[in-house]
Amino acid sequence: MERTEEEARKFNWKNWGVVRKMGYYLRPHAWGYALGVLIISLSGVLTLLVTRLWGQLGGVGASTGEEAGVESPMAMLNIDMHSLTEVGWLILLVLAVQATLSFGRVLLFAKMTEDMMLAMRNDAFEAIVSMPMKFFDTRRVGDLNSRVSADITAIQDVFTTTLAELLRQIIIIVGGILALLYFSVTLTLLMLATLPVMIIAAILFGRFIRKLSKRTQDQVAESNTIVQETLTGIISVKSFANEAWEVVRYLNSIKDIRSLAMRGAIWRGAFASFIILFIFGAITLVIFKGAELMMEGGLASEHFFTFLLMTGLVAGSIGGIAAQFSALQRGLGAIESLMELMEESREEVVTRDDQAYPALQLRGDVSFEDVHFHYANRADVNVLTGVNLRIEPGKRVALVGPSGAGKSTIASLLQRFHDPTAGVIKVDGQPLDQYDLTGFRKRIAFVPQEVILFGGDIRSNIAYGKTDASDAAIRSAAEQANALAFIESFPDGFATVVGERGVQLSGGQRQRIAIARAILRDPDILILDEATSALDASSEKEVQLALDALMKDRSSLIIAHRLSTIKNADQIAVLSQGTILEIGTHDTLIASGGAYKKLVENQEFDLA
Repeated sequence: MERTEEEARKFNWKNWGVVRKMGYYLRPHAWGYALGVLIISLSGVLTLLVTRLWGQLGGVGASTGEEAGVESPMAMLNIDMHSLTEVGWLILLVLAVQATLSFGRVLLFAKMTEDMMLAMRNDAFEAIVSMPMKFFDTRRVGDLNSRVSADITAIQDVFTTTLAELLRQIIIIVGGILALLYFSVTLTLLMLATLPVMIIAAILFGRFIRKLSKRTQDQVAESNTIVQETLTGIISVKSFANEAWEVVRYLNSIKDIRSLAMRGAIWRGAFASFIILFIFGAITLVIFKGAELMMEGGLASEHFFTFLLMTGLVAGSIGGIAAQFSALQRGLGAIESLMELMEESREEVVTRDDQAYPALQLRGDVSFEDVHFHYANRADVNVLTGVNLRIEPGKRVALVGPSGAGKSTIASLLQRFHDPTAGVIKVDGQPLDQYDLTGFRKRIAFVPQEVILFGGDIRSNIAYGKTDASDAAIRSAAEQANALAFIESFPDGFATVVGERGVQLSGGQRQRIAIARAILRDPDILILDEATSALDASSEKEVQLALDALMKDRSSLIIAHRLSTIKNADQIAVLSQGTILEIGTHDTLIASGGAYKKLVENQEFDLA
């Protein structure tokens, strides 16, 4: 069963070893974080000191002459702690120091964390694009995008805010309780006696409210899915006149959101009422007992004021530490998730511009020798069974057969998107897996059946075939692909933005951009997967001439349904259920009266 997003983000403490791998990113900033911890510690101590001084300030105003003679622990500072003016100036001085330290700490942590996130984002993206195709067969794009965005944001929050706040609150709690014990053991024990009840109630209420919040978030996600599906399929919605049905479907979903949100509001209100009743009741009890001690002369007024202020500070820190710990756990879960991604097996590809891949020149002698293949997640379904196929240097081999016969899988194996489960693929007599993967793929051009362009302009999409190509070379490639006329008809020409996935262009225009990209590549091996399927008859003829020129003296693997493309191939391989039934030229296969002739007679090909 697939884990929910919440389960995926929750950290398992048994996997602490995975999180320790964050040390690679932390080590360069070790001294910086040590300095940050020191600043946080000083800031926490100063917070307690300010609280003590506030209490002193209030206590001086309410003190009697007898209390004024009490020796203050601050007397060592050579400041009259019973002078409102001097205490006030001391508070301002401490606040100024604390403000300066806080500014420095925030800046320090932000600088170190942003440097870490820069490295992590780059490494995470590099890891994803380096994964083999089988990795993407079982992963959703949204989940991978979440790894690079949401997970790293959660990690960033941990190192920018959460750890600092957690440490500061721990210092305040421990230091505050010790200070409270100094002022009055009786009041401290009375205050601490109320904490377990408050903490247990907060945990129980918190868990229930979080579950309701999670259900609400899930329902919001479901409603967003409805919006996304509706807008993605808006053509179908409009053509079937189902606008009203979609509105009702969305309305039912958001009604559930409202219902869950109101349940959450009721429980949050009940929790707030409990906190008000219990906390303020406990504070009232502490004040009552403190006033009683003051009347008996067992507690100085400034100590009592300090006790009340510090109790509020400690209680606030105790209340906030649960939220910080929860944020820490989410952050650790994100670290665990991201580190697991980093540990995935990758392809041996070059992913950095400053790394040169080996120069490679191929003759293009390709052979499939008893190749078998099945996908890792469908081991019981054989896609290819005992395929033997050869593409001689500079020759064209066409693959034909019904949908699902294994044609695109052969093209995929030749590009090493997957490796055969049995058998071997050789290029120029050398097994494919012995080539440098990046260098090998640099010598291949692939034109897929479904062309998905990047969201930039036309120039950058053509230049993807050769990123350092000159404008003249790009223009020449577009001209050879019969794309120059429609490109120049746009007001912005090659600077025309194609939109997400190339939606601003027609299918035929996208196909010609992909062909121009392949022409610019100037490959040793060419793979065409229905490369002219989206073109009209006149454009197809012109582009076919360009492809003929491109395929000249290049080993070409052609998957096509148009007879005009197939019949000029040097060899035609007929596939069925992952097996090659027959191989030969168009004329010899027709003459043999086998499977290929039946496909032609049954008009399985477009005769244009």
